Amino acid sequence: MEKQIEKVINKEAVNLSDANMYDVLAQGGKNGESLTIYMGEDGGLYSDNSQKLWRVVDRKKFNVPDGVDVICDRAFFKCHSLRHISLPKSLRVIGNEVFWQCYKLHSVKLPQNLEVIGGYAFNNCISIETIHIPSSVTEIGESAFTFCRGLTRANIPDGITVIRDFTFYWCISLTDISIPKSVRKIEKYAFSGCQSLKSICIPNRVRSLGDGVFKFCESLESVYIPNSVRSIGKEAFFGCKSLERIEIPKGSLNKFTVLLYEYKDKLVEKNNKR
Repeated sequence: MEKQIEKVINKEAVNLSDANMYDVLAQGGKNGESLTIYMGEDGGLYSDNSQKLWRVVDRKKFNVPDGVDVICDRAFFKCHSLRHISLPKSLRVIGNEVFWQCYKLHSVKLPQNLEVIGGYAFNNCISIETIHIPSSVTEIGESAFTFCRGLTRANIPDGITVIRDFTFYWCISLTDISIPKSVRKIEKYAFSGCQSLKSICIPNRVRSLGDGVFKFCESLESVYIPNSVRSIGKEAFFGCKSLERIEIPKGSLNKFTVLLYEYKDKLVEKNNKR
C-alpha cells in the first residue's frame, strides 16, 4: 500500500513541487501507513501533532514554533532567500540536508536541548560565520558543515566520539577549532581544505586519523599527534605547504611509518606531555 497524504491544507498556496511532496511522503508513513500533515499559518508543513516540521517555502525569515522537536530531512532545502532562523528550546533533531544551500543564512543559534545534527545539515551555507554547538549534541553527521566558506569559528562539544567524513570539508575561513577529549576517531577528509587553520591539537584518546584528514590545510603550521593514535590514513597532510613540524611522542617513529615516508623532515619527537 502506497503512503498517502490524508490532509494537506491548501497545498497550492505553499507552492511545493511534486518532488518535494514525494520527499515528505518518503519520510512519513511506516509500513504503508498513511501520513497526515497540515499547513500552519506560517506556511510550514507539520505533522498532525505539530512535533515535526516537514517542509517550508523559501522566505527570508522563519521562526520554528515551540513544541517542534524534529526538523525533518530537507525541510529548508535550497531556501536561497533564507537569512534568519529561530529554533525552539524543544528541538532535539535537525535532520539530513535540512539547510542545504541556504546561501544567505548567517544567523543560527542552536538550542541547548539539541541532540542530533544530521548529515549535510548546513552544507553550502556560505554566509554562516560562527556556530556554537551545544554540549547536549551527541551526534554530528557526515559533511554537516561542508563548504561553509564563511565559517571562521566552530566548536565540537565534549561527548562527540567520532568526527565524521567531510564534517568541515573546505571550510576555507575556519581559523579556530577545538577537538574535545571524548573524540576517538577522526574520519576521512574531516578538515580537508580548511585553508585558514594554523594549528591543531589532537587529544590523547584519538585512535585513528582518516585519509586526507588535513589535506590542503595550507596555513597549518604545526600539529601534535598523541601516542593513542594507532593508524593514520594516506595523504593526511598532503598540500599543507606551511607545515613546519609534526610533533609525535618520543620513541614512536616506527609506529608512524606513513609519516616517515611522507613527512620525515617535519617530524619532531617530544615527551608525551598531553
